[in-house]
Amino acid sequence: MENTLRGSRPTTSFAALVLVLAVLTTQFVGLGREVIDPDETTFILMGADVANGHLPFVNQFDLKPPVIFLLIGGVLAAFGKSLVAVRLLGDFLLFGTALLTFSFARQIASGWAALGGALIYVAFASLDLGQPTYTELPALFFAMAALLALARTPVAPLRAGLAGLFLALAVLSRTNLYQLPIAFGLLLLIASLRKSDMVHPRAWLAFGMGGLVPVALLVIAYGLAQQLAVLKLAMIDVPLAYAAQVGPGEAILENIRQLYVTATIEPLILIPFAVLVAAGLWGAFVRRQAQPWPLLVATLALAGLLVSLAFSGAVYPHYWLQIGPVLALFAALGLDRLARLPKATPLALAAGTLPLAAAVAEQLPQGIAVVTDPSHTESAFEIAQAARFIKSNGRSHPSVWPWRKQLIDWYLDAPQLSKAGVQPENIARPAIIGPLAKAGYVGSDEIGRLMAMRPDFVVTDGQGKGLAWMRATGRPVDQWLAQNYELEAQFGDVLVYRRVN
Repeated sequence: MENTLRGSRPTTSFAALVLVLAVLTTQFVGLGREVIDPDETTFILMGADVANGHLPFVNQFDLKPPVIFLLIGGVLAAFGKSLVAVRLLGDFLLFGTALLTFSFARQIASGWAALGGALIYVAFASLDLGQPTYTELPALFFAMAALLALARTPVAPLRAGLAGLFLALAVLSRTNLYQLPIAFGLLLLIASLRKSDMVHPRAWLAFGMGGLVPVALLVIAYGLAQQLAVLKLAMIDVPLAYAAQVGPGEAILENIRQLYVTATIEPLILIPFAVLVAAGLWGAFVRRQAQPWPLLVATLALAGLLVSLAFSGAVYPHYWLQIGPVLALFAALGLDRLARLPKATPLALAAGTLPLAAAVAEQLPQGIAVVTDPSHTESAFEIAQAARFIKSNGRSHPSVWPWRKQLIDWYLDAPQLSKAGVQPENIARPAIIGPLAKAGYVGSDEIGRLMAMRPDFVVTDGQGKGLAWMRATGRPVDQWLAQNYELEAQFGDVLVYRRVN
């Protein structure tokens, strides 16, 4: 195996083909699911508003930066109302990130080990945490493009400027990645001050100027629309309030706990990944078997991303996607390291192949079912059926209040009854609704206002999650629902209540 890893190198075209096949076989299953995560549904609703010609946040709010809404809005404008198009956008971003990971990994490991690391990242993203079109996907695509621009020395002003541009777009995809442009800006500045031959003296300036371009375009767009206050509210005020919910110590412990649970569920993917990362870290910092500058770039990125996890304000497994590609760089280095050791060759072979094999074995049969089973078509989805029922039995433009299953609004082209209710439970989250109400974006009692409005329909889930968050607000929701509504229809887990008086 060592001769294979150290001998002929895979071309970029070959790696791209392999990665495309890996992404398709592990992600195609997502095309057969109507809702994988409610967050993705919220992004679709926000993107649909963009597709209608509106700036993000002006008409409705979600706690994410604008890039994901702009991307989904562009896809919906180009391809129409299609969940498949939204999921394929995520798959394309995943493929692009994996290919960039491969390209960077070749700077510190052999070509075959680099491809192995990229494939392990694809396997990691095959878990449920990587199936939806999350904000992490564009964020990491841009972040890895930036890291690749910085990986080759000397770092010229043009590539430094591109890195700044890409990292700005990464932050505008996920705000908590702000540590990366700060860290790399300081790195370039310090290298320039020390007159390092690895960095052009003006690289730091080009980096900063490149990073200002997307920010300036946003400010100009919102300024022309006279919505700068809304931009500040969405990009600064609410994220700061949200990030204060969970302290870094608590976040670290909860990430470890959830990672342990996930590893017990998917050991064939996560354990080999961890073994290779550990071997890569050993090779990098103990054996020093890597080029120093690209290794420094990868290490600084990993440190920044770990800090971002600690200061995210919440803990969800899909947050791990943002460190996946950088960990894959060290996994590639670990695969290269183990392949050098004759006694470790079987371990390298197992660790390098098990994750993707396990992912394909788990996801491919379900992906085939998406093609062969009519129940996986968009027209057969439960929320889509509920939308058709409402259209056929309600008013021409019914008012709908989803407590869950908010994709119903997309199917119905229904207006948001609350600008803060695109993610329904956000109107009950003090860290979100508080700053919005203080700024006058919404009223001080959105739940009370909506209850007084008595919309034509209430849509929720059969598992009681929507009812649970409403009850947690302390409102007499059960009494209100019984007095004003009756259960009109049920489609799987989707409950449709219709107003009776």
